[in-house]
Amino acid sequence: MGRSAAYWATNRYSDPRQVPKPSSPYKELPSPAGGRFRKVREGLLALEGVQEQVKYMGVSWRWAWEYHVGHRKLCWLHVMTNSVSATFTVTTQEESRLLALPKLSTAIAAAIRAGQRTGPVTWCWMELSDQKCVDAFLGFARRKLDWMLAESAGSPMARRSLAV
Repeated sequence: MGRSAAYWATNRYSDPRQVPKPSSPYKELPSPAGGRFRKVREGLLALEGVQEQVKYMGVSWRWAWEYHVGHRKLCWLHVMTNSVSATFTVTTQEESRLLALPKLSTAIAAAIRAGQRTGPVTWCWMELSDQKCVDAFLGFARRKLDWMLAESAGSPMARRSLAV
C-alpha cells in the first residue's frame, strides 16, 4: 500500500512459480540488508504463537513473508532488490492508542500517519533501513501482538476486561 508499481517491481522474488526459501534473503540481499532481514525475521518468530508463511501476494506485492497468529495477521515483510520493508495494519482503536504513546518511535508514527485507510484499518508501510528501524518495528510488533492476544476470547486478559 502507498508505494508505486515501480517500487513493487523491485521485489527480489517475482516469479510466482518459484517459492523462495524463508531464509534466502540472508545471503541473497547485500550484507547490511540481509542482516536486518535476519534480525526482524528471527525477532518476529521469537514472539509467542507467531507463525511465518512465505506467500505469493499477487502481481503487486509478489512474494512476501507473512506473520500471523491464528487467522490474525501481524505484518508482512517485503524483500526488495537491495532492501527490506514491512507492511502492517492498525485498527482505528490501535492507531489512537499508538499515537498517544509518549515514546512511540518516529518511524512507526510516520508510517501510521502516512498509511492508507481502508474501512476500519490503516495499511502502513515502512522501510527497515537501519537497526533503529528494525528495533522500533519489533517493539511495535510485540505491542500489537499483546493487543491481539488480549482481544482473543480465550485470553485471561480479555476475560478480566469482560468481567469489569
